[in-house]
Formats: sequence, structure tokens, C-alpha cells
Amino acid sequence: MIEIIKNSFKKLILNFIFKSELKNRPKKKYNKFSNNSSSIAVIVDSNINISPENFDFLTNIFSTPENNIRFLWYQSPIFYDRSNHMRIYNTDLSFSGVINKDFNVFFKKKYDLLINVYKKDNIFLKMLSLNVKHGFSIGFTPIDLGLNDIIFDFDPEDINVFSEELTKYLKIISK
Repeated sequence: MIEIIKNSFKKLILNFIFKSELKNRPKKKYNKFSNNSSSIAVIVDSNINISPENFDFLTNIFSTPENNIRFLWYQSPIFYDRSNHMRIYNTDLSFSGVINKDFNVFFKKKYDLLINVYKKDNIFLKMLSLNVKHGFSIGFTPIDLGLNDIIFDFDPEDINVFSEELTKYLKIISK
């Protein structure tokens, strides 16, 4: 019971911090996305029925080696034994929104592209996304519009549509 109250209080505080940081975030200037050996961060909600193999299309679309794509799996019960995959939990985010130092390798790097692969309005996922340094971001509805430059309105579990739409929009954003 105490854990439920503690988690609810943490969500309330994080929501306040998120809204404040998003509002005070400097307006992004629209920059064309460069597709030359891009560095890509992908945040994945493990509640979505998707596996690391489903993301193999990213290396082809972006013509980038697999080690230039880093994955952060939220609440994943599965450990992916790959150097570019990490698991993160609610407990790795403090009440004040500070992320555990163990994840500095992910959050200190500047990425060309951030892909938010989640479809639930979850304050923990939104705070993680807000903390990624990136030039351009892609997400899915109904996630906060202030987090992403492009928002897709289809289920991210549909990998074929995901791949097709990403390919189509890449041509638009990288001209």
C-alpha cells in the first residue's frame, strides 16, 4: 500500500517537473535531418509487443551501423545481451527527475534522431524522452506533441507500416 502511494506521489511530482521543463525548453529551430551515419536513440515501452529483431530495419533505412543505434527498454523483464541495449525502470528515475548515473552512457550522448516507441501517456517514459539530447524526434499518438517533431498515428507494433512510414518521412526530413 505504501509503495502505491509513493509511486502516485512520484508521478505527481514528475508531471509537475515535466510540464515546467517542457514549457521552459528553448524552441527548436527546424533543422533538416542528416542521414549520414546517424546516431539514433530509441526508447521502447516493453509493454508493446516488439522485440530487438523488429528494429533491424533501422540500420537499412538510415544506412548506419547497428552500434550507432542505442536502445533503452523501459520496464523490460527481458535482458537483451547486446551492447547497444539497456533496461531502465521507474526506480532509476528519482522523485526530482534525475536519472541514475548508470545510464550516463545513454543520456550524455547527443543523437541525431530520437524515436519514442510508446503509445501510453506515461510520465516516466516522457521524462526519459525529455532527457535525451537530440536534433530530431519521432513519436506516436497520443504522446505529448511538445516532445516530438513528427508524430505517427498508427500502432508501433505494426513493423511493416512503421518501416514504410519512416522511409517515406525520411525522404521529406532529410532533403
